[in-house]
Amino acid sequence: MTPRENLHAFYEGGKFEWKPVGSDRKNFQPEEICEYVARAFVFQQEPFDKAKAGGMGWFDIEWKYEPEVGGSISLKPTLEDVSEWKEKMPFPDLTKIDWEGIAAKNAEYLKTDKAISFTVFTGYFERLISLLSFEEAAMELIMEDYQDDINELFTALTDYYIDFAAHFRKYFGADYVVIHDDWGTQRSAFFSPALHKKMIIPHLTRFVSECHKMGLVVEMHSCGFIEELIPNLISTGIDTWPGQGLCDKRKLIKEYGDKFKFSVLANPKTAPASEAEARQFAKDIYDEFRDKMVVFWCHPQKCGGPEYHKIIVDTLVEEGRKQFA
Repeated sequence: MTPRENLHAFYEGGKFEWKPVGSDRKNFQPEEICEYVARAFVFQQEPFDKAKAGGMGWFDIEWKYEPEVGGSISLKPTLEDVSEWKEKMPFPDLTKIDWEGIAAKNAEYLKTDKAISFTVFTGYFERLISLLSFEEAAMELIMEDYQDDINELFTALTDYYIDFAAHFRKYFGADYVVIHDDWGTQRSAFFSPALHKKMIIPHLTRFVSECHKMGLVVEMHSCGFIEELIPNLISTGIDTWPGQGLCDKRKLIKEYGDKFKFSVLANPKTAPASEAEARQFAKDIYDEFRDKMVVFWCHPQKCGGPEYHKIIVDTLVEEGRKQFA
């Protein structure tokens, strides 16, 4: 069974051979999509020069790449208030992108038995922030005078994101989409669960539903201390959420692990000093979540380098194969 086949079986209720690991996926985000260049998040066959990162992204939003943080920030608001979006926010024309040409240019890169993954930048609240500023977006989200405009904007964004995802599925055989929308600070969520459920969840639910119809697995990328929003997230039908270490994932898995496939970090607190130590760490964390349907994530730089990272990943897969043989 290939990593792609195993991943689909795990998420779609089929017979799988191991609990997926992060490296079962291969990111594909070509530089022909301006949003990926603007956000400095390009993955493709040819190396990407990050000196080209930043610039104009979707909806005429300009971004600046900050090398020290490894990401981009929007430079200035493009709207005075959300009611202006229909007049001042041009949607990109996906028909003008040479999708077949991109596929041909990246043919070798796309020739893989891993699941092809891509990201939708940027979901709902983050998009509102990039258009208005954080303070204005937070204020308008709670004001009834603006909520109809925001719902119309989020409906249009969802239509666009679904169309974008359909192109990745059709032309690149994509399997997996990450929708990116941070919902909190290190202390709390940006908004109440009730407001979140009213203003964001219906749109995210429609996006997830349409992606599932295409055969895409959907992951939520949302940072911050957002534990109180997790029941809302689960209600959308989304497949998984990695989150951040500041959320008590073990507590959440205990509460909701029977109805949701959480992603858990498998990074050792200190880098292994030997192959045996790396293997033992992987076995221990596998055993901790043995009876839970979870996905394992670990990062090479936090595992002592690529060699120990591979040992940990291989051991997690081996333990899964033994469990589900």
